[in-house]
Amino acid sequence: MRIALIGNGNLAWHLSAAFRNKGLHIDAHLSRSSDRLLGWPIFSTWEDMPQDIDLYLLAVPDASISEVSSCIASHAAVVHFSGGTSIEAINQRHRAVCWPCQTLTAGTVIDYASIPVVFECSDDHTQQLIGKSLRQAWGIWTEASGEQRVKAHAAAVFSNNFTNHMQHIAHQLLHEAGLSTKLLQPMVKAHMQLLDSFEPSEVQTGPAKRNDLTTVQRHIHAMQHHEDWKKLYELITEDIITTYHT
Repeated sequence: MRIALIGNGNLAWHLSAAFRNKGLHIDAHLSRSSDRLLGWPIFSTWEDMPQDIDLYLLAVPDASISEVSSCIASHAAVVHFSGGTSIEAINQRHRAVCWPCQTLTAGTVIDYASIPVVFECSDDHTQQLIGKSLRQAWGIWTEASGEQRVKAHAAAVFSNNFTNHMQHIAHQLLHEAGLSTKLLQPMVKAHMQLLDSFEPSEVQTGPAKRNDLTTVQRHIHAMQHHEDWKKLYELITEDIITTYHT
């Protein structure tokens, strides 16, 4: 089986590292930029690429998946890795989505065996190719429909992306107060450990959970120069109160 990697961002870096860790080989790497060499034969144009590729790994932006797959032979198998993009964005009959539920930043060390992967396959042929390659390189696999995957992707946005933005706001408030941004780290780490054993609803705390509107108003006043943060605080507070007091 011959494999091609398309793209040169964070995902491509980690795909390459995961394959190398398992002694797997990538036969061709297509990248518009040679600034980041991943150790495989590199090509800059489709015209130069080998024609006998069995499996293409599209490590490209979501909006480019359909355009890139249109450059690939119809008989080949193609995989994209987007949690929020339909399998039908791939033009080929043999196609799959393998979304890693993990933040991937080039240069970071990751235990690839522990990465959860939510996947959807069009047919047995594609699944066999993935079984000989991606499933050897990445960890814990769960089959799901496109609808299930999109909901899981939205859940990841709440759990990871939104949470990180809340940490950004928290750091800005601590800066304004003249306090160290490390002040809250023990609390955040302890809470994440709790989630290993409990449902989030079981460990919810804070003024909104207590329906302590006096404290809520003090917090809102403290953010009087940040209208957007106030709106976020009020919206989330309202949702917590509704969840636990209605």
